[in-house]
Amino acid sequence: HKPFHIVANFAAHKHVRSEKDQFSIEAMIDNNVMRAKEFLDLLLQNKPEHFFCVSTDKAANPVNVMGASKKLMEEVIMAYSKELHITTARFANVAFSNGSLLDGYIQRIFKSQPISCPSDVKRFFVSPEESGQICMLACLLGVSGDIYFPKLDPEEMVNFKDITLDFFKAMGKELHECSSEDEAKQKASQLSDTDPYPAYFFPSNTSGEKLYEEFYTDLDALDMQSHESLGVIKNAKRISLREVEACLAEIKSELSKENYSKEDIVLVMKKYLPDFQHIETGKSLDSKM
Repeated sequence: HKPFHIVANFAAHKHVRSEKDQFSIEAMIDNNVMRAKEFLDLLLQNKPEHFFCVSTDKAANPVNVMGASKKLMEEVIMAYSKELHITTARFANVAFSNGSLLDGYIQRIFKSQPISCPSDVKRFFVSPEESGQICMLACLLGVSGDIYFPKLDPEEMVNFKDITLDFFKAMGKELHECSSEDEAKQKASQLSDTDPYPAYFFPSNTSGEKLYEEFYTDLDALDMQSHESLGVIKNAKRISLREVEACLAEIKSELSKENYSKEDIVLVMKKYLPDFQHIETGKSLDSKM
């Protein structure tokens, strides 16, 4: 058969529809890590011209299990990058994509539910077209082992509250800032078409949510000259397949225990990801939004 290109996003498996879904730890690790290895083992038997995989900014200095699973996925993939031509890309929130902030607002408006979001979290946003361009360029230009990311100035980062205000202004709809979640729910239950829309802004105190985004760490060797709008991480960690198998075996062993805890899984992941600094408050941003 003629060689072919493969583009993969393991988190797009049928059990993992978007970031707002409530995933179990098993589903995160299974989709992002275990399935990646299974798939790459198959590709070694039928090598494509190029393998590209979507990653996320959460893999840089991960602070939650989702980010750590993506970082571990990157390391699994890079373990195969000497045998296969592999590139990946980290990029920011895709505006209006399934599970994104603005998509969530649209869904809430349809259901007459109040708007709720942290006032102090900042994020980069890219359009669906830009996200496709990043993936395409990483496929066309990347050397095996490269991790591409968009060059975005910190000033381009948007505060969640500001983008909420801009979104409703663009819709020609006024907002009423509520002092509590209960007040927002109460006003939403009595909402008329002419009423300002209830919104509750709260300080972030949730598990594993960075107040800002980052695409690389201080230890990464960067190529910031080759492309005007894209940077490239050139020294992505390449562990041996033996190390990959040892890591996954240890994670599987923990998951097979009847009463395993999240802390048990975090400890195993920290063993193989020294830069994984887990933040746990017992609260979820998705559940609050």
